[in-house]
Amino acid sequence: MNRKRLSPCLDLIKLRNLLKVKTPEEFDALVQRIETEAALHPGHYRFRLAGLAVLGYAYIFCVFVLLYSLLWGVRKVLLFNQDPYLIARLNWITVLLGLGLLRLFWVRFPPPKGLPLNRKQVPALFSVIDQLTQTLNAPRFNHILLTPDLNAGVLQRPRFGFIGWQVNYLLLGLPLMQALSPDQFRAVAAHELAHLSNNDSWFAGWIYRVRQAWFELAEKFQADRQGGFLFRRFFSWYGPFFKAYSFVLARTQEYEADRRAAEIVGADHKAEALLNLSIHSHFLQKKFWPKIYQQTTDLATPPKGTIPALLQDLETATTAQEAPQWLALDLARQTDNEATHPCLTDRLTALGYEMSADLLLDPINQSAAQTFFGDALTELSERLDQFWGQEEANVWKQQHNQKQQQIKTLARLDTKAQTHPLTVEETWKRGFLTWQLREPKSAIPLFREGLAQAPEHPMMNYHLGQILLDQQESSGVSHLETAMDQDPALVIPGCQLLSTFFRQQSHLDRAEKYRHRWRQQDKPWKLAQQERTPLKASDRFMPHQLPDAEVNQLSEQLAEYPEVKAAYLVQKQVTRFPEKPFYGLAIVRRYYPGEGPNYKTDVELSALIMNQLSFSGELTLMILNRATLNLLQGLRKVGGAMIYQR
Repeated sequence: MNRKRLSPCLDLIKLRNLLKVKTPEEFDALVQRIETEAALHPGHYRFRLAGLAVLGYAYIFCVFVLLYSLLWGVRKVLLFNQDPYLIARLNWITVLLGLGLLRLFWVRFPPPKGLPLNRKQVPALFSVIDQLTQTLNAPRFNHILLTPDLNAGVLQRPRFGFIGWQVNYLLLGLPLMQALSPDQFRAVAAHELAHLSNNDSWFAGWIYRVRQAWFELAEKFQADRQGGFLFRRFFSWYGPFFKAYSFVLARTQEYEADRRAAEIVGADHKAEALLNLSIHSHFLQKKFWPKIYQQTTDLATPPKGTIPALLQDLETATTAQEAPQWLALDLARQTDNEATHPCLTDRLTALGYEMSADLLLDPINQSAAQTFFGDALTELSERLDQFWGQEEANVWKQQHNQKQQQIKTLARLDTKAQTHPLTVEETWKRGFLTWQLREPKSAIPLFREGLAQAPEHPMMNYHLGQILLDQQESSGVSHLETAMDQDPALVIPGCQLLSTFFRQQSHLDRAEKYRHRWRQQDKPWKLAQQERTPLKASDRFMPHQLPDAEVNQLSEQLAEYPEVKAAYLVQKQVTRFPEKPFYGLAIVRRYYPGEGPNYKTDVELSALIMNQLSFSGELTLMILNRATLNLLQGLRKVGGAMIYQR
C-alpha cells in the first residue's frame, strides 16, 4: 500500500496536534498509534524522532539569531546616527544578554550519590566491567559508585547543560550484587551498558541522552518560571512532547538491552536475574525494611549495622514462605504506559524463557558481591552502612517524630474512650494506631467495636480482614469482600491479599479469580488516581457532605495547631469512580510571636496534621500560599467549605 510521505515540517505540525492530549486515555491512544507506526514503518518513525530531537536545538539557535539580529540592526542605526554613548551601552547589553541566555540554558544535573570504587580496590569488578564495555563498544565510565539500593543503572551527566560533554556513571547496588550470582550480575550489567552501546544502536543512545536533557529543561522553566515567553511556552510543550514521542523507542530499547545481555551472558542468566530481583525486591519491601523502620519508634537516628544485616538476610529471601506469592504478584502485572520498562512476564517471554509452573530458583552458592569484592566486601559494607545512615538521617528523624506523634494520638484516644464515646472515624484511628504500634491482635476487638457502629466501614473491614488473614483465619475473607465492595481503592490490595491467602490454602481457582479481578481494576484505578491529585484552581469543587460529628472532630484536631489560621474542606468532582469521594483539605497558615524555635515547614506541618487526623477517606492536604490565591478564592465559594477559623 502506498503511503504519502509528509515533509518534516508538516510531520512536526501533525505530531504537535496529535499530542494535545488532556486525559491519560488519550495519551495511551497516542502511544498505541506511534507503536503501530514504528512497527510498520520503523524508518519513518526514526526520521520523525530525529527531526524532533533536532528541533529543540534549532529553536534555540533561531531565537539566538533573531535576538542578536535585532541588536545588530539597532547597532547599525546608532552607527548611522554616530551616537558612541548609546553604542557603548548597547555593547554591554549584548554581553549581558549572552550571559543571561547562557545561564538560562545551564541546566544543572546533580551528580549521583554513592561510594566511589577504584580499580586497585576491586580489580575483579573493574575487569568484568572492562570486558562488557569492550564487547558492547560502550563508553568507559568516569565513575563507578556503590549504592545501598537493589538496583543498577547508568547515568550520563552533561558538564555543559544541554550542550553535553557527558560524564559517565555506573551505579551498582550492593544488595543487588549480593542477591545475584556472578553470571546473573553480568547479565544485569550488560543490560545497563547496552543502553549506551555504540555498536548498532547509536541513534537510540543519542535519543536516550537528548530525551532527558530536553525534559529537564522544560521542568526547569516551569518550576522556576524562567525562560520568558519564547522559551517557556515552547519547552513546556516540546519537553513532554518529545519525551512522549520517544517513549516507544525507550521501551523498545529495554527489550533490545535484554537481548544484547542474553547474547553475551545467556538468556537463562538474564531471565534468572529478573526472577531473583523480583523476589528480593518484595523481601526487602515487606520483610527487611519494615523490621528496620519499626525502630523509628524508639531510635532518633538510623541504627548501625543495617547494611551488613541486609546482606546476611538476603540469603534467605528465595527460601521464604512467601516467595511463590511474591513472584506470582509480579507475573500477574501487565505492561502499561506509566514507565518504559515492560512487565516481568513480557520480558521473560521476549527472552524465550520457559514459563514453567514453578519459577522459583535454588539459592545461589556464591554471590556476585562475594566474587567480585572478595576480602574488601566487609569493609565496603561497613562504609556503605555509614553512608546509608548519613543519607537516611533526615527521613529517619521525620518518621521518628511521626511515630512519637502517633503514640500521643493513641494515648489521647485511649483516654477519651474511657469517658466519652468515640466517633466512627476516631474508633478506626484508634484501631489502626493500635495495630501499627502494638500487637496486631490487640486491634481486633477495637475494629469489631467500630464495625458494630458502622458495619460497612471500608477501612475497618480491610484492616480487620488483613489481620485475620495473617493469622490464617478465613473469616477475614468476608471483611475484605465488604471493603472492596465499598471502596474501589481497596480492590487491588484486597485482591492481592486474597489471592495470596487462597494460594497458601491451595485453592488455586479462587486465587486466580481474585488475580483476574485485580488486573481488571489496575488500569482504571491508576487513571482515577491521576485525576484526583493535586488540587488546582481549575478543579470543580462541591460541599464535603460529611456528618456534623466528623466535621467537629476535624475542627478540634486542627485547633491543636497554633499555625492553622483557617481550614477549608471540599469534595473534588471526579469523573472516574465518582462513588469514591475525594476530599481536599486546604489550610491557611498563621504566623504568631514566639514561633521561631518551633517553626515547622509546610511539609512538616502537613505531615504532622495528616498523622493526627482521624479521617479514613481519601484526602489530600495542602498549605495555601500566595501562589495559590486563585484556589483559595474558589474554595471560599463552596458552601460550608470553611470548617475551622482561629
